[in-house]
Amino acid sequence: MRRHLRWVVPLAAGAAGVIALLLLSSAASAATADGTVTAMSFASPALALAVPAVAAVAIVLTVRGALRTFRDWRHRTGRLTAAERGAELARVDRWTASEIAWRDARHLRGSLLEHRVPPTIAVWEVVPQPGEVFFYDLPVEYERYYGQSVAPGGGPRFFFGSPAAMLAGLAVSTVSSASARRSAEAQARDQWREHQHGRLVVSNQRLICLAGGQWLSFPYSAMTAVHPEIADWALVCEFDGLSAPLRLRGVAVPLAAVMTLFGTHGLDGVANHPGLRRLDADLATTGTGTATGAPPLTPPG
Repeated sequence: MRRHLRWVVPLAAGAAGVIALLLLSSAASAATADGTVTAMSFASPALALAVPAVAAVAIVLTVRGALRTFRDWRHRTGRLTAAERGAELARVDRWTASEIAWRDARHLRGSLLEHRVPPTIAVWEVVPQPGEVFFYDLPVEYERYYGQSVAPGGGPRFFFGSPAAMLAGLAVSTVSSASARRSAEAQARDQWREHQHGRLVVSNQRLICLAGGQWLSFPYSAMTAVHPEIADWALVCEFDGLSAPLRLRGVAVPLAAVMTLFGTHGLDGVANHPGLRRLDADLATTGTGTATGAPPLTPPG
């Protein structure tokens, strides 16, 4: 019954408002016809205009509430439109993919801790280094973290005309220059850039990303810090020298995080790194009702 209040309340309120306005309008018309000038007679034109306005608002709110109630009823009974069915299937596919990827990452971690090497694959687009083998070819989202130099737009401006016109032009120019300067500073500060979908190849020596139309190599030996943020489906790697930090995101990233920690920290990192605690093999339910080895509640969108 509560769901029907969305359209019942505006319908009832609108009907009551229209009736009340009609009664007042009728009384105002009677006062005007009587020839006596009163406040009611002056209100007659306003009341006449208010009746259709109140009726229109009530109709809009009633229809909107009825549509929401009807949509909820369709969802409860499974009567979805084609677009809604597509969105629901996409959501289910994301959940299924995230659960499979999470399970694969847990399986890989367990295999490495049991000193079992995952099977290798062939990646013909990448030339292997001596002794290098490839394990995974994964879709990811690729980002780099750095700042850049941005020149603020605009320049000196000259204004001609009356003193008032010149002052107005100078005021507008000052405001425009300040806005351009703030925009340039925001664009120049350090932030994640180069957002794009890419391809990640994981080997026993490095991560190799296809981004911007070229293969980029990130050796484990060059990494100075690794942050496996698998609860957010992300992996952040920092490097020595001038190379900008790398962030990979996506459903396949937990696999890459396990292999990256194995390449940088060995079995000790795979077993004990805090970033992999969500992959604990113990699936016993905690006191909050959440399985410790379960995937994060929200798959990557």
